[in-house]
Amino acid sequence: MKEKHMQKPGSIREVEISLTGDEFETYWKEAHESALEKVSLKGFRKGTAPKELADQAVDKDAVFHTAVEAAARINLKELAEENNWTFIDTPKIEVLEATKKTGKEKPGLRYKAHLTIFPEVILGEYKKIAEKVLKSKKEVSISDEEIEKSLAWLRDSRAKQILKNGTAERGDVIEGDISSMVDGKAITGGDLKGDTFVLGQSRFVPGFDDMLIGKKAGEEATFSLTAPNDYWQKDLQNKEIAFTVYIKGVYTREFPPIDDAFANMLSPQFKTLDDLKKNMREGLLFERKEKEKERMRGEILEKIISESKIDLPEVMAEKTLDALVEETKILLKDAPENMKEDTVLRKNLAEKADKRIKGQLVLYAIAQKEALEPTEEEVKEEAQRRNLDQTQYDDYSYGIAQHKKVFEFLEQNYE
Repeated sequence: MKEKHMQKPGSIREVEISLTGDEFETYWKEAHESALEKVSLKGFRKGTAPKELADQAVDKDAVFHTAVEAAARINLKELAEENNWTFIDTPKIEVLEATKKTGKEKPGLRYKAHLTIFPEVILGEYKKIAEKVLKSKKEVSISDEEIEKSLAWLRDSRAKQILKNGTAERGDVIEGDISSMVDGKAITGGDLKGDTFVLGQSRFVPGFDDMLIGKKAGEEATFSLTAPNDYWQKDLQNKEIAFTVYIKGVYTREFPPIDDAFANMLSPQFKTLDDLKKNMREGLLFERKEKEKERMRGEILEKIISESKIDLPEVMAEKTLDALVEETKILLKDAPENMKEDTVLRKNLAEKADKRIKGQLVLYAIAQKEALEPTEEEVKEEAQRRNLDQTQYDDYSYGIAQHKKVFEFLEQNYE
């Protein structure tokens, strides 16, 4: 067997393979014998007809194509083993030259294989990159003011709502039916029944809450507002929205005092308010440390990616984008349809998908180079942490555990 290699962008290899008549004969014979066994002639059981008669009934073109497929399968397997290649897409075979078997002449074959290979990653100096980034690590702390704000949020979440006969004021709870339109057409998802919100804290267009101050239960408010250019719902930015709000109820809120009894009401483990504050500080500090750790890891990974060379295959990029689009559709299940269109999502998520797959490839390359393999127990722990069935999500859990191990390796000297 002779072969010629050509490397192309996107981890593509084009290999031209030539087989002599003697080399190809083995594949031809096997395909031919298999075809003979399937021949059925009148008066003979399948596979028992004389070879000369059966041979006349064999489709020689089909035999040739079967032999080519077998040859390519075995040839490419040998090449993959010799070159340490992993194919990530079905090889595409193109016959360039062939002589079909005629009489005693042995058929030869020359074909081209279009191969997509698992990409080689030429890593940047990942240890130095990690060291540099980790030196800029921020010290985190929780201020007394943050504790007070968290306590206020807890107090507000446990406020009693008391039906009010008077007019609505800022800080009251409004219950109402809300409809919204743009250019005379209803906004998808803009029809809300029995919606409740604190007046002055809603997520509607700025000025919405002000239009309801002074209104009573049973009244209806009709007004129009223009959404700002940075409004959270992008398709409504700079649009004039017509609202109709029917107020079903107005409620004042009665807040519990923040004292030892309040702390104990939240959990018997808190004997005093100080116990609650201490627990909150520890919890918030842990969350902030984890957030800072994730920020640092993201920065480390981004810099390693930028200083590494990755010849990313198109098929790998597309599969990653496909997965990300499906994940996003689930998160946006209640969003307007125009936000969930494939073309819109693919355009908006293309850069994120590119970073995701390159990040995975970089982490995998470091793990291979440093021999960082998670234990069965570590993989099991990751599955349990995410409440996943390990038998179904073993590869996913393994990948998460391995990525964690890589980051711990990069961080081990800088904690």
